[in-house]
Amino acid sequence: MELDISKALLSPGTEFPFAVEVTVPPQDVLGETITFDPVSLHGHFSALDGTVRLAGELMTTARAACAMCLNPARVPLRLDFDETFRKEAKEIEDEAFRYEGSKVSLDQMALTLTMLNLPMRFLCREDCDGGQTLKAYQQDIFKSSCEEESPTQRPFEALQRLLTKDEEV
Repeated sequence: MELDISKALLSPGTEFPFAVEVTVPPQDVLGETITFDPVSLHGHFSALDGTVRLAGELMTTARAACAMCLNPARVPLRLDFDETFRKEAKEIEDEAFRYEGSKVSLDQMALTLTMLNLPMRFLCREDCDGGQTLKAYQQDIFKSSCEEESPTQRPFEALQRLLTKDEEV
């Protein structure tokens, strides 16, 4: 999605309102697919000395699997933004996005803002304690790997016991 900024370029320093909807493609984050509802951007833009400033609010909903039970989870995102666009910007080095001509591409900005504001993990509800498989795994994880029939192997657990034994003495 491109925003036409020609009015702002012709009237430097004047703010103009905008309201657009951007589609952010599904993203793979550490093997987990996160999808987004259409991203709504609204606010105002202005231009001055080759710099375009967009300020406003971003709203969308991110969707992924619950980290505890794997049921669908959704997180509404609502955040304020104030971003700068420059013609000669190097997006990797500068803290500004690049634009060309009289159009500003909002796709990269929307993707960046949504990804930076995702939660560390998705939960279907705040008090989700996971499914039966997770509960069984959590019970087994506290068993010592030195015990017979332990579901996991922890080769350094014996070293940990030696350290705690030395500290007790």
